[in-house]
Amino acid sequence: MSLSDNTSHYLIISEEGDVACVNFKDEQLTDEDNIERIGRELFALTDQYGCRKVILDLDGLRMLTSSVLGKMITLHRKLHRNDGTLVICNAGEHVTKILETSRLHDYFNMVEDASAAREFLAE
Repeated sequence: MSLSDNTSHYLIISEEGDVACVNFKDEQLTDEDNIERIGRELFALTDQYGCRKVILDLDGLRMLTSSVLGKMITLHRKLHRNDGTLVICNAGEHVTKILETSRLHDYFNMVEDASAAREFLAE
């Protein structure tokens, strides 16, 4: 099964070489049932598809809960355990504040935009 066969209800996933680029379809991630499904879809990137380089593009995302942050942390750890890298980009002002308040802006690899994320992963 290849990543191009993936049909997600909550994520837009594209492949650029060995990099999986992930965008969220919704601008608010607050419903717990959906967040569990989003987590499963994110974790499938490493568990089923063997991705080692993931860009999580937060462009358009306006609201996220601590549950979503937990999914992001778990994805980061799964990638790290497999010598992979997660890069987060396009975090808007509100999401950046959430990440700063929770002190996760230093935990994650955060860059300005998708182009910078690709450059970061190319290094």
